[in-house]
Amino acid sequence: MVMEMKNRKNYLRARKRKLKWTQLGCISQNGACPICGEKALIQFDQYDAWACMSCMEWLDEACGDPQCPYCSIRPETPYDAYVLNDTDAGLKKRWRCDNYQHKTDGRAKHEKRRKQYILLRRYSDGK
Repeated sequence: MVMEMKNRKNYLRARKRKLKWTQLGCISQNGACPICGEKALIQFDQYDAWACMSCMEWLDEACGDPQCPYCSIRPETPYDAYVLNDTDAGLKKRWRCDNYQHKTDGRAKHEKRRKQYILLRRYSDGK
């Protein structure tokens, strides 16, 4: 899953997509897909199956047992599982929590610079 990042927007979009995939299961670091050859394998814990993120195919066959807790609820493609898993609410909350500290730090730095500027201006106007 090699991506060329041309700007920050694409980078953040790809990072968010990868984060969502990691919330669905475990991404293999060294396995390659036997169909397309990409190193984009993921094991879905919920469906107990391996899939390729690049060619969007299940690598494990479903057992066909209607009573199976894994195969009976497994969607047709891994992309359907990706869409069905709505983790956006959690991601937005996490982003807000992380960004809150960033905003308060930025505000503190801004206020400090502003005070320094005001003092410098008063000092230079006084002479």
